[in-house]
Amino acid sequence: MRRLNITLPDELADTLQALVEDKKIASVSGFLAEGARLQLAYLQDASTVDELFGPPSPEEQALVERMTEARRDRDVA
Repeated sequence: MRRLNITLPDELADTLQALVEDKKIASVSGFLAEGARLQLAYLQDASTVDELFGPPSPEEQALVERMTEARRDRDVA
C-alpha cells in the first residue's frame, strides 16, 4: 500500500473528520479510497463502452455531462 499526501479544502476536511467522529464513516482515508475506486471503475466502464460502441455522440456527451454535474451539485451532508 502506498501513502499519498493530498490537500483538501478546509471545509471538506472538517466535514470528513466530523463524519468519522460521528461514526458515520470508519476513516477519512478509507472513505477517499472507496470514492477513488468507484471513480476508477466508472472511468474503466466508460472506456469499455467506448470500445464496444464507439465514442459518444455530442448529444450523448452533453447528457452525461449534465448528469455528472447534477451529481456534484447534490448536498448529501
